[in-house]
Amino acid sequence: MEHENKPNSLEHPFKFLENNDVKEKFANLNIELLSGRHIQKDSNYYLYQLLKKYFEELKFYYANFYGLELERDYKDDITFYFLDFTEDSKGALSSTRRHKELSSLQTVMGIMLLNMYYDRYFENIKEITFPDIKKEILSGENSKHFKKLWFKEIRDEYSPNEWKRVITNIKNTIRDFEKLGWVESMAKDEGEDIHFKLKEPIYRFQKLYEKEITHIDEFIENYLLQTND
Repeated sequence: MEHENKPNSLEHPFKFLENNDVKEKFANLNIELLSGRHIQKDSNYYLYQLLKKYFEELKFYYANFYGLELERDYKDDITFYFLDFTEDSKGALSSTRRHKELSSLQTVMGIMLLNMYYDRYFENIKEITFPDIKKEILSGENSKHFKKLWFKEIRDEYSPNEWKRVITNIKNTIRDFEKLGWVESMAKDEGEDIHFKLKEPIYRFQKLYEKEITHIDEFIENYLLQTND
């Protein structure tokens, strides 16, 4: 039904933008949401409160101006907000300039982190360090797939130089995932070893990349064939 998400104020559906709290925070909120970030209370309290207070108004705003759905989702008693495409279109951000899908390496990293999230399901803070990732690559459930992707061959051990390249790729991916609100860095400085915590919105990766997760062996084999051409 047309205008089914329209807020109660039919005459001035965007009048809420004139409110002081909205004028103060909306620019930052808009940038974060359009960049793909998932917003939750403990990571950005003020933007979260704005979304909670004006959810229906903002939902109508993004549907009208961007053709995007403002969604509110829940995981492990945590509420978070994000923008998603409507079922019948990819909205105003569908061009390759404004909508970036994950690379193959990022996708496999996402699968790895999703496994680690569920391994730590009952832990309050799902903290990850490089030794955890190394263990997942060398002996985790999908070890052979991870080894193929990161090192191109399956062995019991790899040289420090081989690990150095992998660490660089992992750090770059973690930075990208932090922008999405899927992880939060716990490293005190740029030079510190890999150290971060997994956030609840990472479970959305499971929805977005269900096919790749289900057929990880085929996905990695296709990637390796492409890179070896």
